[in-house]
Amino acid sequence: MDILFFLLLGHFVGDYAFQSDMMAEKKKSSMGALTLHIFYYTITIWISFICYSILYQRGLFLKSSTLFFMPMLFIQHWVQDFIKGRISVCSKQVYYLDQAIHLSVLYLYRIFFYLP
Repeated sequence: MDILFFLLLGHFVGDYAFQSDMMAEKKKSSMGALTLHIFYYTITIWISFICYSILYQRGLFLKSSTLFFMPMLFIQHWVQDFIKGRISVCSKQVYYLDQAIHLSVLYLYRIFFYLP
């Protein structure tokens, strides 16, 4: 199975399951709530790497590219959600663009950093 499946699983768990409605609303105005959301998100991605590594007997979560990717993912997601929270127009187009960027970042990681 491809690592992309695990990245997407981590994304959906971190971006939806661990984000309550209250957190989704508070992260627009609170740096603490935003940072907590991104921390949960990054941890779920990290756990997905560990699960993939265990299931397929690879040391992927210890690779330097993964260790580089996690802080970069945290920063990118934080900045993106910060900007989205400051956009006064909340529309489906903004939501879809936001999700497309999040998923593109994970896909780009798969292309550029993951070495089977």
